[in-house]
Amino acid sequence: MTHTLPKTAPLSPTITSGTADPKVLARLRKRADGLERRAQQKETPSYVGMNMTRKRSLDAGSRAEDAFRLRRLQRAYRAVADGLDDGTLPSVLTRVTDPKLIELLVHLGPDHAATLARVCLTNEEFEALRTHAPASLVLGSVEVLPVKYGWLRELLPEQVNGVLTVFREVAPLKPFDHIAANCQRFVSEAGTWEAMNACGLTTPALAVEASAALHQLAEARVDPERARRDRVAALERDLVGYRVPGFWPTPASLATRLATLADLRPGLRVLEPQAGKGNLVDALLALEPALHVEVCEQNGRLREVLEAKGYRVIGDDSMALRGEWDRVVMNPPFENLADIGHVRHAYRLLAPGGVLVAVMGNGPFFRQEPVARDFRAWLEGVGAEVSTNDPDAFKVSTTGHSTGVLTRTVRIVKPPLG
Repeated sequence: MTHTLPKTAPLSPTITSGTADPKVLARLRKRADGLERRAQQKETPSYVGMNMTRKRSLDAGSRAEDAFRLRRLQRAYRAVADGLDDGTLPSVLTRVTDPKLIELLVHLGPDHAATLARVCLTNEEFEALRTHAPASLVLGSVEVLPVKYGWLRELLPEQVNGVLTVFREVAPLKPFDHIAANCQRFVSEAGTWEAMNACGLTTPALAVEASAALHQLAEARVDPERARRDRVAALERDLVGYRVPGFWPTPASLATRLATLADLRPGLRVLEPQAGKGNLVDALLALEPALHVEVCEQNGRLREVLEAKGYRVIGDDSMALRGEWDRVVMNPPFENLADIGHVRHAYRLLAPGGVLVAVMGNGPFFRQEPVARDFRAWLEGVGAEVSTNDPDAFKVSTTGHSTGVLTRTVRIVKPPLG
């Protein structure tokens, strides 16, 4: 039996401004809305609020990559819908309205999109078709093709429709049912090839062009604020398992309490002299966005997080700082009573009438070394207010830097001049 090549699939119509099918636009936009829900689910795993471990950090990173890919596809769907609606879509995309095809083009990217315009037949598939259609001329032309990787042939464009015809004629006999799934390529690739041809993407070059156009459209719609937050989150995940002496990030609830005690007002100059990854600054700006905040941090990786957050880093040695600030809010290192020296130096940086709020370890308030006794006397002299924090405050950390150390909060108001 001789098989002739059938006509190619009809092309989807080119869409001009104002002629787009409302159902197509609605379908694309509905898909985009659904992807946002899926991305948010990816970003809220079951261990949110628990202490971060390396295993959880790796899982969170994988989830973040999934969410990024989902939002990239979401932006592509919306760009295509809007471009179809107003007639601004690049010509190579004017027939590309199938959500599944858009997803493939976005997922593979320009580097691999050319594969969508190619169809391969594995040895197992070829032998199955040959068994059921031994006289097929098109299969005879396929047989002479070079075999790649020892098990498949890449069909010429003019052969694909012919092989499809053969497959459809013998399909009732289920010729591929005995073939292992990992040795089946033809049905899936031929289906994609037909969809590509229907959209006018008839060559690998056009597939690459369409994929590049979709990526460019999606990139143009990136929300800078979301991109900044994603980078900060990635940098914070990288801190899990990374040990920094004296680095115990301020828990969100305690940071909010300290920010409240600072009596913030718009326009104040605020210093966080041991800023870590910026938890205290996050709380300060959440409470009063119109602050002029400056931070200092010794560790380079933590400074990178602070800079990614957009905070102004003015140094890497808080004890070398000079100047005056209206507010100093801090969480200094506790080891070996180091917090005593940091708090007393911070008081010297405080402008008259200013407020200092600090988290301190419990040691300075009961230990009997001269430096601790002198500090307690100094606190009394400056009229400090001291309160005890929740003993479990530091037991959960989003970067795994947790501790059971007991802490207190110190608040000092520096007397105004005159």
